[in-house]
Amino acid sequence: MTFDVFDPAFRADPYPVYARFRECDPVHQGRPPTPGEDAAGWWYVFRYTDAAAVLKDPRFGRAIAPALDALPPPVPPAEREPFWEHYARWTLALEPPAHTRQRALLNHAFTARVVEALRPRIAARAAALLAELAPRGGFDVVADYAFPLTLAVIADLLGIPHDDLAQVKAWSLTIAAVLDYKRTWDVMAEGNRMALDFAAYLAEIVAARRARPRDDLISRLLAATDAAEPLSEEEVISLAIMLLFAGHETTVNLISAGTLLLLEAPAQLALFRARPDLTDAAVDEFLRLHSPIQATTRIAYADVTLGGRLIRRGESVTLLLGSANRDPAAFADPDRLDIARQPNRHLAFGRGIHYCLGAPLAVTQGGIALRALLAGEVEWGVAAPPVWGETFGFRGLKTFEVETMGRIGSGEKVDASQRPPIAAGRER
Repeated sequence: MTFDVFDPAFRADPYPVYARFRECDPVHQGRPPTPGEDAAGWWYVFRYTDAAAVLKDPRFGRAIAPALDALPPPVPPAEREPFWEHYARWTLALEPPAHTRQRALLNHAFTARVVEALRPRIAARAAALLAELAPRGGFDVVADYAFPLTLAVIADLLGIPHDDLAQVKAWSLTIAAVLDYKRTWDVMAEGNRMALDFAAYLAEIVAARRARPRDDLISRLLAATDAAEPLSEEEVISLAIMLLFAGHETTVNLISAGTLLLLEAPAQLALFRARPDLTDAAVDEFLRLHSPIQATTRIAYADVTLGGRLIRRGESVTLLLGSANRDPAAFADPDRLDIARQPNRHLAFGRGIHYCLGAPLAVTQGGIALRALLAGEVEWGVAAPPVWGETFGFRGLKTFEVETMGRIGSGEKVDASQRPPIAAGRER
C-alpha cells in the first residue's frame, strides 16, 4: 500500500485514505532512498500520538542544517530562488536560537489583550460585509466574505493599504500553490516572480514606515532593529510576507468549512445559535474536522524509532494533521461534528515551539465571523455543491455559495424560483 499525495481521489476526500493508513501502516515509508542517492527517505505519520510526539520532540525540527554534518556550499547567485530565500527567514522555518529571537519579537502582536482589542473592529467589518451581501440573496462565502474579512484584519495589523488587498490575495494564492506538495516547475517559477514583486512592494512600505512610523506591526518590527539582536530589513520584509499569508489563509478555510459543517448539521447549528458560550469550542471542532493545514514536515536530527519504525537522521517526516485530528484513539466518534466536544486537543495549530502564534486571532476572528453569518437574522442555506481546492497541504473550499432561505424564527421562507441566480463565485 503506497500513500500518494498526488492521487486526485485522495485530494478530493483524504479522510478514508487516512483511516486505512492509521489502521494498517501508521508510520509509512513513502520514498526510501535508492542506492547511491544523496536524498534521504520520506516518512508519513498518521496517528495522533505519533504526530503529537514528533511536534514536541527536539530531535525533529524545521531546519535542515542540524541534520547535516557540514553546511553545504553557498548557492551561486544565478541559482538562487527568491521564494526560498524569503521562506528561509520565516519564523516557522527556523530553529532556536533564530526562532526564539523572532518569536519573542512577534509574540506581543498576538497576545490575548491585543486580540481582544481587535474584537470590535472584526465585528464591525463582518457586519458591514453582511449588510452589503445579504440583499443579493446569496453569495460565495469564500470569495465574498471570508477572504475580504480576514485579509483586511491582518492588513490593518501590518499597516497595508486596503486598496492593495486584491494584489496581496493573488500573491498569497501563489504562496499556497508553491508550498503545496503538487509543486511543478511552472508553479515554482511563478513563486519566484511573486517573491520579487511582493518584496519590492513591501520594501516601499518599509521605507515609508522608517521615515514616518505608524501604529502598526511593520513600524514596531523596524523599531526592534535597535534592539540587542536587531532584525535586518530583509527579515522584516520576509516576516511581513509570512504574516500576510499565514495571517489569513488558514482562517479563510476555517470560516468557510465551519459554515459548511453547521449548515449540514441543523441540530448543531441550532445549538451554536442558542449557546454563544460554545463559540470557541465550536471553532476548535471545525479546526479538528477540517484542518486548514493538513500536513507539516519535520527533519530528523537523530536516529529515532517511531511507531516501531527506524527513522534515520536527515530523513523527512510529514505529519498528517488532518489524519491525527480524526484518530479514534484520540477522539470519540471522530468523524462526527460535536461543537461541545471536551476535551478537544486537536493539532490544527501544531504543538511545541512552532505552535501557531496567530492561534488566538484565528479562533477569535473565526468565531466572530461565523456567529455574525449564522446567528444573525438571515437563514442561509447551501445554494450549490461546494468545491474544494486542489491543494493538499492547505485544504480549504475554493467556492461555497449560500442563499437566503428566510428569516430566523419568523417562519418566513423564500421562494427559490423567484430569486435571481447567484453570481458565480470569484476564483480563489
